[in-house]
Amino acid sequence: MIESAELVTGGALALLRQPDVHYGVRLGERLGAIVAERACTRVLPVVTGSLRRHPLVLKALASLGPAALPVFDGLKPHTPFEVVLALAAAIGRTKPDLILVIGGGSALDAAKIGTLAAAGGATDRESLLALRAVPDAGGTIRPSPVTRPMPILAVPTTLSAAEFGMIAGATDGVTGIKNLYKSDSLAPDIVLFDPWLAGDTPRDLWLSTGVRALDHGIETVLSRDANPFTDALALRGLCLLADGLRRSAGPDGGVEARHLGQQGTWLAGAGIGRIRFGASHGLGHQLGAVAGVPHGLTSCVLLPAVLAYDRPVSEERQRWIAAACGGAGRSADAVVRDLIASLGLPTRLSELGVPKDCLPRVAESALGNAFVRANLRPVTTLEDVMEILQESY
Repeated sequence: MIESAELVTGGALALLRQPDVHYGVRLGERLGAIVAERACTRVLPVVTGSLRRHPLVLKALASLGPAALPVFDGLKPHTPFEVVLALAAAIGRTKPDLILVIGGGSALDAAKIGTLAAAGGATDRESLLALRAVPDAGGTIRPSPVTRPMPILAVPTTLSAAEFGMIAGATDGVTGIKNLYKSDSLAPDIVLFDPWLAGDTPRDLWLSTGVRALDHGIETVLSRDANPFTDALALRGLCLLADGLRRSAGPDGGVEARHLGQQGTWLAGAGIGRIRFGASHGLGHQLGAVAGVPHGLTSCVLLPAVLAYDRPVSEERQRWIAAACGGAGRSADAVVRDLIASLGLPTRLSELGVPKDCLPRVAESALGNAFVRANLRPVTTLEDVMEILQESY
């Protein structure tokens, strides 16, 4: 029994709406049943271009028969406003009763924000900006002023975990800033993990987005809002991810390794919408928008640097992280950097060809980011941000 004097912290956790998760299954064998169970008759497929003609995708879409609407495949990395507005217009024209999105994080974010934009009647940059989720002074993100009106079935082919996010980002082409959108209803209603379809995802993309999933788990454990529920899921997710990624990078890769990665992503993403992430996520948003670095790679170079920055205020939790990633007794930043390097991925900004003179611009744009504001060790000045960026270079 715990005596009251031993209770040094306390809090409350709202359990969010949970999606239906189908894991270790084939899309073509399960899709028709899901659509029938939902009594959907107008399904809008949103498919990343590289999968538009994939045999497994074509087979799955064929199983829908006349319920399948014309495919929307005009997707781009970092979810530009132009893509969101084009998708919102397609939703307005076709009036689907289900969005089926197949692809990575940019595809999933486009589907989420596109449906939000359609609900809010956004037709141009200004009206899309008006739907943003704006952070308050403490870094808490206020929801967008509309909710998503129709269900989404997400079939992720990377490990970005965007399928669990009640937050999504879209890049304003005028300012280069990635803007956040949030709604309690924004995350997809159904998630289907098909490790056979994911088997054709390029190896480096799979591994780098897996590091993004590690980032979710690690910044969940290091969050100001960390709690026993999210700790347990995130730490187990880190174990599965570390195993699955090492196997995917080696000769033991294949369906089972990808299946482990998908399960790890599911658990490591337990904090999404429940806790505030930190500077690795926030700086990653702006590094992607300013320098065009894909999200997975932003985590590869920023996560170890943020761990080092946060170490003075999180030593015990960083020991948990190091152990979960297979490096008990070592510093978490060293364990994570070595894990990333073992996957053949970059661990420094300099390896990505990012010019050093663009770092101040990244720092300036990041100061207003909600996740940067919520970092466990405060990041309040340009000097603080530059300390992390210099460490990552």
